[in-house]
Amino acid sequence: MFYKKKSNQSVKTTKKEELKTFFNERVYFGPFSGLKIPENLYSVLSLSEILGLYESCLHPIFEDVLNKNIKNAIIVGGNNGYYTAGLSYLFNPENFYVFEMDERMHFLIESWYKKNDLKKPHILGEANDENFIEFQDGIDLLLIDCEGAEITLLNPDKFKWQKNTNIILELHPFYVNNLINLISKRFSKTHEIKLIYDDFQEDEKIQKILNGLNLNIEYSKHPTHRWIIENNNKIYTSGIFMYLKCK
Repeated sequence: MFYKKKSNQSVKTTKKEELKTFFNERVYFGPFSGLKIPENLYSVLSLSEILGLYESCLHPIFEDVLNKNIKNAIIVGGNNGYYTAGLSYLFNPENFYVFEMDERMHFLIESWYKKNDLKKPHILGEANDENFIEFQDGIDLLLIDCEGAEITLLNPDKFKWQKNTNIILELHPFYVNNLINLISKRFSKTHEIKLIYDDFQEDEKIQKILNGLNLNIEYSKHPTHRWIIENNNKIYTSGIFMYLKCK
Protein backbone atom coordinates (compact mmCIF):
# COMPACT_ATOMS: atom_id res chain seq x y z
CA MET A 1 0.00 0.00 0.00
CA PHE A 2 1.27 3.44 -0.90
CA TYR A 3 0.76 6.45 1.34
CA LYS A 4 0.76 10.01 0.13
CA LYS A 5 3.52 11.93 1.79
CA LYS A 6 2.31 15.00 3.62
CA SER A 7 3.76 18.28 2.44
CA ASN A 8 5.76 20.30 4.93
CA GLN A 9 5.03 23.47 2.99
CA SER A 10 2.80 25.73 5.07
CA VAL A 11 0.03 27.87 3.68
CA LYS A 12 1.21 31.46 3.35
CA THR A 13 -1.09 34.30 4.30
CA THR A 14 -0.60 37.08 1.81
CA LYS A 15 -2.25 40.00 0.05
CA LYS A 16 -3.76 39.92 -3.42
CA GLU A 17 -1.16 42.46 -4.62
CA GLU A 18 1.50 39.77 -4.30
CA LEU A 19 -0.19 37.71 -7.03
CA LYS A 20 1.44 39.90 -9.67
CA THR A 21 4.71 38.03 -9.12
CA PHE A 22 3.00 34.65 -9.59
CA PHE A 23 1.30 35.59 -12.86
CA ASN A 24 3.79 38.13 -14.24
CA GLU A 25 1.33 41.02 -13.82
CA ARG A 26 -1.32 39.35 -15.97
CA VAL A 27 -4.87 38.05 -15.63
CA TYR A 28 -4.43 34.33 -14.95
CA PHE A 29 -7.52 32.55 -16.30
CA GLY A 30 -10.58 32.95 -18.52
CA PRO A 31 -11.17 34.85 -21.77
CA PHE A 32 -8.96 37.76 -20.63
CA SER A 33 -6.04 35.50 -19.71
CA GLY A 34 -2.74 37.23 -20.50
CA LEU A 35 -4.14 40.75 -20.20
CA LYS A 36 -1.56 42.85 -18.35
CA ILE A 37 -2.70 44.40 -15.07
CA PRO A 38 -1.46 47.94 -14.31
CA GLU A 39 0.37 48.43 -11.02
CA ASN A 40 -2.24 50.88 -9.72
CA LEU A 41 -5.09 48.38 -10.24
CA TYR A 42 -4.02 45.65 -7.82
CA SER A 43 -5.42 47.48 -4.81
CA VAL A 44 -8.67 48.18 -6.69
CA LEU A 45 -9.46 44.89 -8.41
CA SER A 46 -11.18 42.04 -6.65
CA LEU A 47 -9.33 38.75 -6.25
CA SER A 48 -11.67 37.13 -8.78
CA GLU A 49 -10.81 39.82 -11.36
CA ILE A 50 -7.07 39.32 -10.90
CA LEU A 51 -7.53 35.56 -11.31
CA GLY A 52 -9.82 36.03 -14.34
CA LEU A 53 -12.78 34.35 -12.65
CA TYR A 54 -14.94 37.42 -12.12
CA GLU A 55 -18.53 36.68 -13.23
CA SER A 56 -17.27 33.44 -14.75
CA CYS A 57 -20.85 32.57 -15.71
CA LEU A 58 -20.37 34.99 -18.62
CA HIS A 59 -17.33 33.22 -20.06
CA PRO A 60 -19.39 31.05 -22.46
CA ILE A 61 -21.16 34.19 -23.68
CA PHE A 62 -17.87 35.90 -24.53
CA GLU A 63 -16.85 32.72 -26.35
CA ASP A 64 -20.05 32.89 -28.40
CA VAL A 65 -19.48 36.56 -29.27
CA LEU A 66 -15.99 35.63 -30.54
CA ASN A 67 -17.77 34.12 -33.55
CA LYS A 68 -19.00 37.57 -34.52
CA ASN A 69 -17.12 40.40 -36.18
CA ILE A 70 -17.10 43.06 -33.45
CA LYS A 71 -16.10 46.35 -35.08
CA ASN A 72 -18.12 48.78 -32.95
CA ALA A 73 -18.83 48.30 -29.25
CA ILE A 74 -20.30 50.17 -26.28
CA ILE A 75 -19.91 49.61 -22.54
CA VAL A 76 -22.20 51.33 -20.07
CA GLY A 77 -20.63 51.15 -16.63
CA GLY A 78 -16.90 51.11 -17.34
CA ASN A 79 -16.06 51.04 -13.62
CA ASN A 80 -12.40 50.07 -13.04
CA GLY A 81 -11.83 49.12 -16.69
CA TYR A 82 -11.71 45.32 -16.24
CA TYR A 83 -14.37 44.63 -18.88
CA THR A 84 -13.37 47.58 -21.04
CA ALA A 85 -9.79 46.40 -21.37
CA GLY A 86 -10.85 42.76 -21.53
CA LEU A 87 -13.17 43.32 -24.50
CA SER A 88 -10.54 45.43 -26.27
CA TYR A 89 -8.09 42.59 -25.69
CA LEU A 90 -10.54 40.02 -27.11
CA PHE A 91 -12.11 41.88 -30.02
CA ASN A 92 -9.94 44.92 -30.77
CA PRO A 93 -12.95 46.95 -31.99
CA GLU A 94 -12.40 49.80 -34.43
CA ASN A 95 -14.69 52.07 -32.41
CA PHE A 96 -15.26 51.61 -28.70
CA TYR A 97 -17.40 53.90 -26.52
CA VAL A 98 -17.18 53.57 -22.74
CA PHE A 99 -19.63 55.35 -20.46
CA GLU A 100 -18.65 55.83 -16.81
CA MET A 101 -20.30 58.44 -14.59
CA ASP A 102 -17.54 58.50 -11.98
CA GLU A 103 -14.76 60.55 -13.58
CA ARG A 104 -12.29 59.21 -11.00
CA MET A 105 -12.54 55.88 -12.81
CA HIS A 106 -11.48 57.32 -16.16
CA PHE A 107 -7.81 57.31 -15.19
CA LEU A 108 -8.05 53.66 -14.12
CA ILE A 109 -9.63 52.73 -17.45
CA GLU A 110 -6.90 54.55 -19.36
CA SER A 111 -4.13 52.81 -17.39
CA TRP A 112 -5.09 49.42 -18.86
CA TYR A 113 -4.55 50.75 -22.36
CA LYS A 114 -1.13 52.18 -21.62
CA LYS A 115 -0.06 48.92 -20.01
CA ASN A 116 -1.30 46.72 -22.87
CA ASP A 117 -0.63 49.03 -25.83
CA LEU A 118 -4.28 48.79 -26.90
CA LYS A 119 -6.22 51.30 -28.93
CA LYS A 120 -7.74 53.75 -26.45
CA PRO A 121 -11.57 53.90 -26.38
CA HIS A 122 -13.75 56.98 -26.28
CA ILE A 123 -14.32 57.46 -22.54
CA LEU A 124 -17.51 59.38 -21.80
CA GLY A 125 -19.63 60.31 -18.79
CA GLU A 126 -23.23 59.36 -18.16
CA ALA A 127 -25.14 57.34 -20.77
CA ASN A 128 -28.55 58.85 -21.45
CA ASP A 129 -31.24 59.29 -24.09
CA GLU A 130 -29.44 62.17 -25.75
CA ASN A 131 -26.18 60.38 -26.50
CA PHE A 132 -27.79 56.98 -27.17
CA ILE A 133 -30.06 58.43 -29.83
CA GLU A 134 -26.99 59.65 -31.73
CA PHE A 135 -25.69 56.14 -32.42
CA GLN A 136 -26.61 54.64 -35.77
CA ASP A 137 -26.79 51.08 -37.07
CA GLY A 138 -23.54 49.17 -36.80
CA ILE A 139 -23.09 48.79 -33.04
CA ASP A 140 -22.13 45.12 -32.84
CA LEU A 141 -21.91 44.70 -29.06
CA LEU A 142 -23.36 46.47 -26.04
CA LEU A 143 -22.31 45.51 -22.51
CA ILE A 144 -24.37 47.25 -19.89
CA ASP A 145 -24.26 47.33 -16.07
CA CYS A 146 -25.91 50.48 -14.80
CA GLU A 147 -27.78 49.72 -11.56
CA GLY A 148 -31.33 49.70 -12.93
CA ALA A 149 -30.97 52.31 -15.69
CA GLU A 150 -31.10 49.47 -18.25
CA ILE A 151 -34.88 49.87 -18.29
CA THR A 152 -34.36 53.33 -19.82
CA LEU A 153 -31.36 52.64 -22.06
CA LEU A 154 -32.59 49.37 -23.58
CA ASN A 155 -35.41 50.36 -25.90
CA PRO A 156 -35.18 49.19 -29.54
CA ASP A 157 -38.22 51.21 -30.56
CA LYS A 158 -36.49 54.38 -29.45
CA PHE A 159 -32.88 53.42 -30.23
CA LYS A 160 -33.29 51.64 -33.58
CA TRP A 161 -29.68 50.43 -33.72
CA GLN A 162 -30.32 48.09 -30.80
CA LYS A 163 -32.41 45.83 -33.05
CA ASN A 164 -29.16 44.68 -34.68
CA THR A 165 -26.91 44.74 -31.61
CA ASN A 166 -25.81 41.79 -29.48
CA ILE A 167 -26.36 42.81 -25.86
CA ILE A 168 -24.98 41.47 -22.58
CA LEU A 169 -26.46 43.05 -19.48
CA GLU A 170 -26.57 42.63 -15.75
CA LEU A 171 -30.15 42.83 -14.58
CA HIS A 172 -31.16 44.67 -11.42
CA PRO A 173 -34.66 43.39 -10.56
CA PHE A 174 -34.21 44.70 -7.01
CA TYR A 175 -34.49 48.21 -8.47
CA VAL A 176 -37.12 47.69 -11.18
CA ASN A 177 -40.26 45.56 -10.82
CA ASN A 178 -40.93 43.01 -13.60
CA LEU A 179 -37.63 43.94 -15.21
CA ILE A 180 -36.96 40.58 -16.87
CA ASN A 181 -40.41 40.52 -18.44
CA LEU A 182 -40.19 44.12 -19.65
CA ILE A 183 -36.78 43.72 -21.32
CA SER A 184 -37.73 40.37 -22.84
CA LYS A 185 -40.86 41.74 -24.48
CA ARG A 186 -38.94 44.63 -26.02
CA PHE A 187 -36.43 42.33 -27.73
CA SER A 188 -38.37 39.09 -28.35
CA LYS A 189 -38.92 39.80 -32.07
CA THR A 190 -35.31 40.58 -32.90
CA HIS A 191 -33.21 38.60 -30.41
CA GLU A 192 -32.77 35.20 -28.83
CA ILE A 193 -33.00 35.68 -25.07
CA LYS A 194 -30.95 33.79 -22.51
CA LEU A 195 -30.80 34.25 -18.74
CA ILE A 196 -27.51 33.54 -16.96
CA TYR A 197 -27.15 33.14 -13.21
CA ASP A 198 -24.26 33.77 -10.84
CA ASP A 199 -21.81 30.87 -10.65
CA PHE A 200 -21.81 29.85 -7.00
CA GLN A 201 -18.88 27.52 -7.70
CA GLU A 202 -16.71 30.56 -8.40
CA ASP A 203 -15.39 30.49 -4.82
CA GLU A 204 -14.35 26.85 -5.23
CA LYS A 205 -12.41 27.72 -8.38
CA ILE A 206 -10.68 30.61 -6.62
CA GLN A 207 -9.81 28.42 -3.64
CA LYS A 208 -8.42 25.70 -5.90
CA ILE A 209 -5.95 28.16 -7.42
CA LEU A 210 -4.96 29.55 -4.01
CA ASN A 211 -4.47 26.05 -2.62
CA GLY A 212 -2.25 25.18 -5.56
CA LEU A 213 -0.08 28.20 -4.75
CA ASN A 214 -0.22 27.53 -0.99
CA LEU A 215 -1.73 30.95 -0.41
CA ASN A 216 -4.41 32.22 1.93
CA ILE A 217 -6.00 35.48 0.75
CA GLU A 218 -9.12 36.96 2.30
CA TYR A 219 -11.86 37.93 -0.15
CA SER A 220 -15.63 38.48 -0.26
CA LYS A 221 -17.26 35.13 -0.99
CA HIS A 222 -20.75 34.37 -2.30
CA PRO A 223 -23.17 35.81 -1.39
CA THR A 224 -21.49 38.62 0.53
CA HIS A 225 -19.80 40.02 -2.59
CA ARG A 226 -23.09 41.47 -3.94
CA TRP A 227 -25.30 43.79 -1.97
CA ILE A 228 -27.39 46.97 -2.12
CA ILE A 229 -28.65 49.44 0.47
CA GLU A 230 -32.43 49.67 0.64
CA ASN A 231 -34.21 51.67 3.35
CA ASN A 232 -30.89 51.88 5.23
CA ASN A 233 -30.63 48.06 5.25
CA LYS A 234 -27.89 46.03 3.59
CA ILE A 235 -29.52 43.46 1.32
CA TYR A 236 -27.58 40.68 -0.39
CA THR A 237 -28.43 40.13 -4.04
CA SER A 238 -27.58 37.42 -6.55
CA GLY A 239 -26.15 38.17 -9.96
CA ILE A 240 -28.48 37.64 -12.90
CA PHE A 241 -27.58 38.46 -16.47
CA MET A 242 -29.26 38.44 -19.86
CA TYR A 243 -27.75 37.71 -23.26
CA LEU A 244 -29.72 39.24 -26.13
CA LYS A 245 -28.37 37.58 -29.26
CA CYS A 246 -29.39 38.87 -32.66
CA LYS A 247 -31.57 36.42 -34.60
